[in-house]
Amino acid sequence: MSDDQRDRLLPFRLEGKFLGFITDGYGIPKYLQLEIETGNLSIKLAKQLRFKLGLSLQPNDWLEVVGEKKLKSKTGELRWKADRVNHLTASESNSVENKIKIVACYQSGCLKKGASRLLSNLERTLHEWGLSDRVVIQATGCLKRCSQAPNLLLKPGNVRVNGMTPEVIVVTLLDTMRTTAVLNQASSIE
Repeated sequence: MSDDQRDRLLPFRLEGKFLGFITDGYGIPKYLQLEIETGNLSIKLAKQLRFKLGLSLQPNDWLEVVGEKKLKSKTGELRWKADRVNHLTASESNSVENKIKIVACYQSGCLKKGASRLLSNLERTLHEWGLSDRVVIQATGCLKRCSQAPNLLLKPGNVRVNGMTPEVIVVTLLDTMRTTAVLNQASSIE
């Protein structure tokens, strides 16, 4: 089996608002519904989490969800599975707002053209540069640049990125961070 025919597993870490559960036929939570900036996700819960979380989570709780996402190579479908779920305090949940965001297209066109590989390399590069605590990568729908896939958007600033290596993306990200810092300083002076 070639590399292109295998399902790809990638780690993920998301923060968002808990909306509720999707249960199995016996009323046991099987999926967690999470609202993130780019939309709502249904994330399958590892079996060891199902009973514990069913008793402790309330709608509107702010959560950190960590696990693996699987890209089905034949269908382009993305499946999420949580291995760990943590409650976040109000101060921790506000920290997401202060982070630079890399919004990544997770539609089949971008995924087939290497988005998942690019993002795993980008996550590693962010860690190597010491930026992983200041940057969050979020999945989104189509960014309407399919011919230039894979596509990313750097926020704030809405800087479109495509056809770059992870190192060049990080340099572009640093420029965006510097520009944002200068604009924030200028607006605080006025």
